[in-house]
Amino acid sequence: MLEFLADLGGWEMYPLLCLAAFADTLAGVGFFVFGEAAFLLSGVRLAASGDILLAVLVLSAAWAGDMTSYVLGRRFGRRAARRGLGRLKRRRQWRRASGLLLSRGAAFVVAARLLGPLAWITPFLAGTAGMAAGRFAAASGAGGMLGGGQFIVLGYLGVQGLPLLGGLLAPALQHWQALALLGAVLGAASLIWHLSPAGCIKRGVYCAGAAIAVFLTANLYYFFASDAHAANGDSGGFALQDHCQLAGLDLRAYPGSTSLHLPQPVNVVLLSRHPPEALMANLGWLQNKTFTRDSVTLPEYVRLLIGSTPPVSELYLHGIPARSAFQMPGTLSERLHLRWWHAGQAGGRGIYLGAISRDDEIAIKYYGAIPALLHDIDPDVDHARDLLRNQLEASADVKVSGTAPLLQPVQDSDPGDYRTDGKVLVVSDSTGSEKPHHYECLGLPGKGEV
Repeated sequence: MLEFLADLGGWEMYPLLCLAAFADTLAGVGFFVFGEAAFLLSGVRLAASGDILLAVLVLSAAWAGDMTSYVLGRRFGRRAARRGLGRLKRRRQWRRASGLLLSRGAAFVVAARLLGPLAWITPFLAGTAGMAAGRFAAASGAGGMLGGGQFIVLGYLGVQGLPLLGGLLAPALQHWQALALLGAVLGAASLIWHLSPAGCIKRGVYCAGAAIAVFLTANLYYFFASDAHAANGDSGGFALQDHCQLAGLDLRAYPGSTSLHLPQPVNVVLLSRHPPEALMANLGWLQNKTFTRDSVTLPEYVRLLIGSTPPVSELYLHGIPARSAFQMPGTLSERLHLRWWHAGQAGGRGIYLGAISRDDEIAIKYYGAIPALLHDIDPDVDHARDLLRNQLEASADVKVSGTAPLLQPVQDSDPGDYRTDGKVLVVSDSTGSEKPHHYECLGLPGKGEV
């Protein structure tokens, strides 16, 4: 692309663009000439090939056009004014404009270059009003550098600055729905503030109410009316053929796909001939609905909310939502819940990955495309993992092989939503006949772990 722009046109490009820049400021002609194109193309040429001569020439041509219009105004302006200003009111307006050009002429000429159509007539008017030639020439040169220079810079950035501009726009495009929600919240609050006749305190309360109403309405639409979760169905994923492949897998699940979405660790591995749903039912866990796998309507959500078993928000592991979710009986604000993913098959047994944590409080979190009102997890996810381990050790359906170091440890001082020692609970069904050393690839000792 740069090579094409560098070679754009030959020697004939110089006089053509200079003629366009000259005619753009020529009295009686400038209205019909789009001279900005000359400055833009000279900026493009400068960025593509480093050729500054063309930019200098078009700026000089524009200045020459100004000076030509000034001379025409000096020679013919008064005669044209007498013919066109027959009425007394028009003559008074002309004298007022002439006085302004004579008293503040330099500033007026410079500013006119930035005011579009005014630049077409200002040189002619300056000559007609009798502005000193040297004063006009200096002001015209400064105005041309500003007015024409801005388009040269735009043309230059059109080539050199597009990657930078794309880098700046990418985050905004990635989070446009969240930004739109923020704009709607601020817009509603601002509108209520200006329309309400109440005092400052009452208006503040009304603004907060309007902002909350917009936020909750957006959440209701996102979860129950839009196709946001349908669009986030299975979009890829994994099909492991050996449990040893878990050692190289990123075991973090996210509520969205941007850097602002905070992950949650996958801290349970189940190797079993039976799906985890049967195991969870035997352990007394309650199955939750999910927004991706189930069609959850608002009335159904309210019913589940009353029963303290609301749907579990989605987490995506390598782009795949959980196949199922469960919770232990609890309250709306605090509950232990576990999501499961199917990661593949190995030796006739399924490889299932689970993320267990405890809901701690209600908070606003970045979920999917917008900030949403959701449960926040207890940062100590290891405690939830150890509770599950104690429960599984008392079950005859599975055997606990130990905890494998498959995660990066996260400390309290690290940014994120949780802390962990990096250990993942490894569980297999009781019918497995493998030797203890089969799990050494996961970092477990040959004799298992206590």
